[in-house]
Amino acid sequence: MCIPLQLKNFAKLLLIGAVLFVVCSFAADQAVKCVSAKANDTCRADIAKNMVAQADQQSKPESPSYILVGDARVKAAVPPVSVTPKVLGAIVGDAQDYRDEIGDRKDIVEYEVQSGDTVASLAEKFGISTDTIVWANDMKKGETVKPGQQLIIPPVTGVVHYVVPGDTLAKIASNYKSDSQKIVAFNELAGEDSVFVGDVLIVPEGRMPQVVVPAKPLAQATGGASLSGNYFLCPVGSPCRKTQGAHFRNAVDLTAGYCGAPIYAAASGVVSKAVTGGWNGGAGNNISLSHLGGTVITHYYHLQTVLVSQGREVKKGDVIGLMGTTGKSTGCHLHFEIIGAANPFR
Repeated sequence: MCIPLQLKNFAKLLLIGAVLFVVCSFAADQAVKCVSAKANDTCRADIAKNMVAQADQQSKPESPSYILVGDARVKAAVPPVSVTPKVLGAIVGDAQDYRDEIGDRKDIVEYEVQSGDTVASLAEKFGISTDTIVWANDMKKGETVKPGQQLIIPPVTGVVHYVVPGDTLAKIASNYKSDSQKIVAFNELAGEDSVFVGDVLIVPEGRMPQVVVPAKPLAQATGGASLSGNYFLCPVGSPCRKTQGAHFRNAVDLTAGYCGAPIYAAASGVVSKAVTGGWNGGAGNNISLSHLGGTVITHYYHLQTVLVSQGREVKKGDVIGLMGTTGKSTGCHLHFEIIGAANPFR
């Protein structure tokens, strides 16, 4: 009566042995490949593929949560156990991954100068010309950079242009000796008429004219209109928490702590632009409001939903959209810019 049970156990042992044999054979095969220096790249590639495949099946990235820092700041925190295939690929890959990512980007990067950096080394690192960095940062030819200095790094060789009243795409293209169709294509514009005051345009292959006319009077962080202290309402409502302080173009990142939170018009004005869908230079779904006859512009980026249309008049405190994480965004928040006046939420 015990014979069937013994045969069953014996069959289990055979099955386990077969599995172990297959695993050991695969490991040995991989080891043989890794022994040869000539096959080293193949080995790393195979291991990377296996790790990425396993990560894709076993690890799913979690949404960032917000943690309080001090009395008025929060920051996005991703659980340390969250591992994505991209992270694993970077660990076992090489510097080419970084270069590929740089080559594909279409948005401006804010870069903090490190020890040993020069304009020439940064130009090589980001794959653009030295003139591009000089022009984007209002530097003089031959000027050096210092550790801790914040630089604007355009995505391609060319010029960064801040749209001001009276600008047309044809005028911008002519001024920088570029082509209007290249500007439309790179900035993913709907057409040549889709240029609005306060926009930032990348002019591919553009060159700064010999006689430079100030091109960004609206882009000054603290200049422009003198407004009362309560002119602007915090667009995310109370308690108006920051996830990032002042950065490019007089902007701050604000949060209400959750996706879908209402976004309010910071001041009364007219919707000069309302965009839904697309990358839009990293802005994602976004809204621009014009105030005081166009002398002041406010921008609202990364929205989940846009609730207003171009040309509509809005009152201070009106709900114009919902907080999201579209475009270049980590966690639900609002990138909020004030162009032409001081930002009281810096």
